[in-house]
Amino acid sequence: MSLDTLTFLQHTTEAEKTTVYTRGEDEDGDEVLIPCSALLIAQTEYQKLYITLEARRRYLTHTQVPGEEEVEIDFLRDYEEVEALLEDAGLDGIFDGEQGILYHNLLFLLMNP
Repeated sequence: MSLDTLTFLQHTTEAEKTTVYTRGEDEDGDEVLIPCSALLIAQTEYQKLYITLEARRRYLTHTQVPGEEEVEIDFLRDYEEVEALLEDAGLDGIFDGEQGILYHNLLFLLMNP
């Protein structure tokens, strides 16, 4: 049974979701920014790993470099980077007392391919 994405996002805490803007074209061929929701699936002390909720799922990171105010946002192209971040987050779900892998978000993604 599929879950309603909109309802799920309404009940997801703000700290566990983000909006990514990707470039696309409108019906006239003009370039536009397209909003796309993403869910947090893992975090370490300095990085958060999100997965987009578009048809073609993509991974992105938010990295907080110590001493910097700006957060770096990168799409990951190599799945080995995703695996490394998941491993760093701790497969048992704990990283330095904080939640590592967010099991309820992963469950939602598995149920809604």
